[in-house]
Amino acid sequence: MASTDNVFRIFIGYDERQAVSYTTLQHSILETASGPVSITPLILSTLPITRRGLTPFTFSRFLVPWLCGYQGHALFLDADMFLVSDVCELVEYFDERHAISVVRSIAQFEQSSVMLFNNAHPKNRVLTPNFVQTSEGNFHGLFWLGEEEIGAVDAKWNQLVGYQKCRGSSGNLHFTMGVPA
Repeated sequence: MASTDNVFRIFIGYDERQAVSYTTLQHSILETASGPVSITPLILSTLPITRRGLTPFTFSRFLVPWLCGYQGHALFLDADMFLVSDVCELVEYFDERHAISVVRSIAQFEQSSVMLFNNAHPKNRVLTPNFVQTSEGNFHGLFWLGEEEIGAVDAKWNQLVGYQKCRGSSGNLHFTMGVPA
């Protein structure tokens, strides 16, 4: 499935100010998943970086390949989401040519809220703690990748509630204006 041990590895950005959103997203994943999943919160105080932005996980999300030992595939999700479809459907987007796959039809700062990582892709090896801590590049624009290395997933996997018409019965609802609890 998603990694070397057939468990879909999922990382969720964690913000101590909104712990209920993490719990809500985790529950929605577990309720809809058709296969085994491993869910890990990205808690900044437990990681080898201190860099933060608007949220504690603004930059830590880019450590996913490093956290996976640069092996397999993994998914990153912002905490303010709610899945209404089986997260395991995302395996159809695994493509060894792509380092990361995102919803390409939304703004760069929103596209990085759902990222399907090909951890083993050579271009993702640059994503070390030191690089994430110190680089000045536009991480949300996936600056270390060429266009051909960025794949696309269906827009249903990052529906911006309140900003666009959403298909509430499928995909992933992204509550950018509040917590989905």
